[in-house]
Amino acid sequence: MINILSTIKLPEPSIEEIKKQQTEVNFRFVHSKDITQDDYEWATVLNTYGSHIKHHDITDFKNLKWLNVMSAGVDSLPFDKIGDIPVTNARGIHKTPMMEYTIGLILNYYKNFYQNQVDQNNRFWNKDVSTAELYGRNVHIFGTGSIGAHIAKVLQVFGVKTTGYNTNGRAVDGFDETYPMDERNEHVNEADIVISILPKTEMTNEIYDQAFFDSMNQTAVFINIGRGNVVSDEVLFYVLDNKVIEHLILDVFNTEPLPEDSPFYNYKNLTISPHSSATTGVYYERASEILIRNLAAYPDISKMENVVDGNRGY
Repeated sequence: MINILSTIKLPEPSIEEIKKQQTEVNFRFVHSKDITQDDYEWATVLNTYGSHIKHHDITDFKNLKWLNVMSAGVDSLPFDKIGDIPVTNARGIHKTPMMEYTIGLILNYYKNFYQNQVDQNNRFWNKDVSTAELYGRNVHIFGTGSIGAHIAKVLQVFGVKTTGYNTNGRAVDGFDETYPMDERNEHVNEADIVISILPKTEMTNEIYDQAFFDSMNQTAVFINIGRGNVVSDEVLFYVLDNKVIEHLILDVFNTEPLPEDSPFYNYKNLTISPHSSATTGVYYERASEILIRNLAAYPDISKMENVVDGNRGY
């Protein structure tokens, strides 16, 4: 018997599909803060967010055989306590919303849509709003996984040259060229737009330092939709105060939510969005589809999707 304890309220059709697919399955929903001793002993599968783990100790689950995380990021998981328990995540479900969000942010900046809305609110017919084209520009994307590749392919439709960065510079479909991550400062001066989709790991911590931004084109735009840890606040303030590049668009920060008195709100060369690039109404449905497919393969871990390597952190 498979006993699934979920701290996430799944869509009812997803629960029905789970029960239809697996006759020997029990499903129980409980808020992460309300897990009881009975839940700890009952569950063989835990379905949760990585952030929910902080409400309880993973070692309290006495019979846990599989941990499914319905988010891509697993940086908050205590892998030292998880041990040999297989972990799967929702990697890949974000590629469509994050692609659309990123393209929207880029177009909003270059086409100045925000100014049009301001002028409309002020009942002002402004024919002097400046706009620019994406065509012919160079975009450098750090992270060539499903999200980065999807963004790159769409940008190519706009006539953009796409350059990707990954651990070893391996070629990836959707990118005109790729480089190893450690060559970033040598090539980033060619970029009109830099997009970071890097996860939070020890390797990516503050990977964009002052020297990186000093290597960028002064007219470039830097976009971060990955994790805030990739650049320190100190470096961000240096870039903003000295106008090292033309503009920053940040969906993620080291401190979230940003407090009301955060100095970041004061900069005109910064666009802020509240860590919302992956949020849409079909998130749970897509994440549930991965859970359902993996449940069909369980307990054969070799046939399951998105098995996380705890040593690499993704």
